[in-house]
Amino acid sequence: MADIPFASIRRVFERAARLASQGTRVINFGIGRPDFDTPEHIKAAAKRALDQGLVHYTPNTGVPDLRQAIADSIQKYKQVAYSPETEIMVTAGGQEAIYLSLRAFLNPGDEILVPDPGYTQFASTIQLAGGKGLPMPMLADDNFRPDLKAAGKLISPHTRGIIVNSPHNPTGAVLDPDQVAEIGRFARTHGLVIFSDEAYDRILFPGADFSSPAALPGMKDRTVIWGSLSKTYAMTGWRVGYLAAPQELIGAAVRVQQNVLLSACSFAQAGAVAALNGPQECVAEMVAEFNRRRKIILDGIALAPGLECPATPRGAFYVFVRHDAAGLDSTGLADYILDNAGVAVVPGTPFGERGEGFLRISYATSQSECQEGMTRIAEVMQELTAGR
Repeated sequence: MADIPFASIRRVFERAARLASQGTRVINFGIGRPDFDTPEHIKAAAKRALDQGLVHYTPNTGVPDLRQAIADSIQKYKQVAYSPETEIMVTAGGQEAIYLSLRAFLNPGDEILVPDPGYTQFASTIQLAGGKGLPMPMLADDNFRPDLKAAGKLISPHTRGIIVNSPHNPTGAVLDPDQVAEIGRFARTHGLVIFSDEAYDRILFPGADFSSPAALPGMKDRTVIWGSLSKTYAMTGWRVGYLAAPQELIGAAVRVQQNVLLSACSFAQAGAVAALNGPQECVAEMVAEFNRRRKIILDGIALAPGLECPATPRGAFYVFVRHDAAGLDSTGLADYILDNAGVAVVPGTPFGERGEGFLRISYATSQSECQEGMTRIAEVMQELTAGR
C-alpha cells in the first residue's frame, strides 16, 4: 500500500477548509458531485423500505427488482439488452464497480490503457488489482478524444483492455458515435476488452448524444459497463452503482464481492429502484440547471486573461481550462487562485501527466457562486498577467 498514493484532490479540499476555518468565504469549484438534494420520491422509497424492515443482507448481485430496473434503463437509454439474472450486478457506487471488475479481470502484470488526463482512481485501482495502467493521450485540441495511434504504440502482449470515459471527467468531453465506433474497431483489432465508465451518461447538453461501446455490433461481449446512480439522481452518498458485463466476468466479480462487501445497502437499493422506475423530470431539470451554470463558467473564462477552454464541455459538470501563467505550474496556479481569490479549483496534474497546464473547474454549485467565483478568478488573472 506504500505504492498507492492518497487522492491528490484531497489537498485542495484540505487547503480550502483551512482557509474557510480562518474566516475566508471560499467558493468551491473542486467538488465532483451534484449540489442538489436527492429527489423526494427516491428518499420516500428508502424510508418505506426501512419502515417495512428491509434492513438485512441482499444477494451479492443486488435485489432482483433493482437488477431488472438497471437492465430496463440500459435497454431504454443505450439500446443494449442485458439479462438481469446473469449480466447485471449492483455495486456500492461506480467506484466499487471499477474495483470489482478489474480485480476479477486482471492477472498480475496485465496492462490497461488509461485516459490521460482521466479520472484519478483508474490507475490506482488497476494497481490495486496487480495490473499496470498505460497512459493513453487524450487530444485536447480535438475534443479530448483518445489518441489511438499513440495508444497502439503502447500495446504489448500483456495489454488486455482499454478504459473509455464519456462524458469525460475531468474535461466534460463527449465522444460522438463515430469516435466510439473507432474505439470499438481498435479494441477488436488488438483483442482488448473495453471498460466503459458511463457514470455521467445522462448529463448531456444540447447537441451531444450518448453512445455506449456495448451497443456496437459484436461488442457487448467485449465491453464492461461501469454505471452509477450517484450523478444522475444526486445520490452520491447512497453508494449505488452497477456492473453490466458478460456472465463470466459477473461471476468472477461476485467472488470478489463476497470477500469485500457481501452486498450493497438494502434500503438504498429500494431508493434506486424508485429512481430508475419513477419520474425522470428531476434529471432533465438538473441537467438544464447545469447547462445554465456551464454558460456562466465559459463566459467567465473568456474574460479571464491567461485562461482558455480548448474544447467546449458537452456533458458532466466540468470544464478543463488551459492556463498560461508565467512561472506557475498547475498546482502553483491553483494555490494562487485559492489564496488570492478564495476560489478552490483542482490542478490538472492529479488527472495524469497530460493534465499539467490545466485546471479543472466543477460547476456543481449555484449560479450565483459560479458568477462570483469566475469574477474573482478573472480579477486575479488580470493582476497575475498584467506585468507581461
